[in-house]
Amino acid sequence: MNRNVWGAILRKDIGSAFASRKVWVPMVVLSLLLCGVMPVAATWIGIHTDWMEGAGGDAEKAITELVAHLPDNRVKEELLSLPSLSLRFVYFMLNFMLVPFYLLTAIINSSVSAANSFVGEKERRTLESLLFAPISMTELFTGKVLAAFLPSYGIALATFVLAALAVNGLAGGVFASPFFLDASWLLLMGWLVPALVLFSILLNVLISARVKTFQEAQQFGGLLVLPVIGLLVSQSTGLVFLSPLILFAAGGALAVLDVLLLIFLIRRTSRNQLFESQIH
Repeated sequence: MNRNVWGAILRKDIGSAFASRKVWVPMVVLSLLLCGVMPVAATWIGIHTDWMEGAGGDAEKAITELVAHLPDNRVKEELLSLPSLSLRFVYFMLNFMLVPFYLLTAIINSSVSAANSFVGEKERRTLESLLFAPISMTELFTGKVLAAFLPSYGIALATFVLAALAVNGLAGGVFASPFFLDASWLLLMGWLVPALVLFSILLNVLISARVKTFQEAQQFGGLLVLPVIGLLVSQSTGLVFLSPLILFAAGGALAVLDVLLLIFLIRRTSRNQLFESQIH
């Protein structure tokens, strides 16, 4: 495999993606709103107001029931030691409820970026030049997958770092330990999220190689969002909590699926199939 070939495809696709506002603007805005602005705003409100105190015993009972299901005794003790319901809610949100939002934005952003791969070539009428170029399918898919992976994961990681700095800056001295620096968060951002982003990209590249419009590719790729919404509900109700062991196992399973899907993608997608999907 020629590094210069897939590197040229990588640079071309990233340039095309960031030249189109409909690709990169939703990715940046969604990540900033859900994973940046929301946790920062919740932290500020929880520290400077007593907005949950008026909820009375029902809110305290609900939080106590959720705490009983937490897998880590240290986290339980630290959460129950907080003096107000508002601070307890902030602690619970930042450690547990926020996790599915990072998974959700990672899937949506990678779907948008990957759906632009082959479908973008079709809409710009540039796919023929790639199909007739003296490059292998491995080089073609490597360049396109990396071109979707780097901005998607890069935006997720940048948002995570910014949120960690802003939240810990606001919450310094209020909580016993800093947020976003425990094993769960490091496994999430360093292991599960990249594996999930790659899986979403490979699935969307497989789909976008077989449909004709950007909207069709996004609709199919959007199905991956449904399991994460279920996870969000489970986390917020205390039904399921993502422990470090679960995060590690989920990332490992996705890594295996990534390898299998990449092999399938290279072996089962031909130049003729890509050309036929454009003209029919």
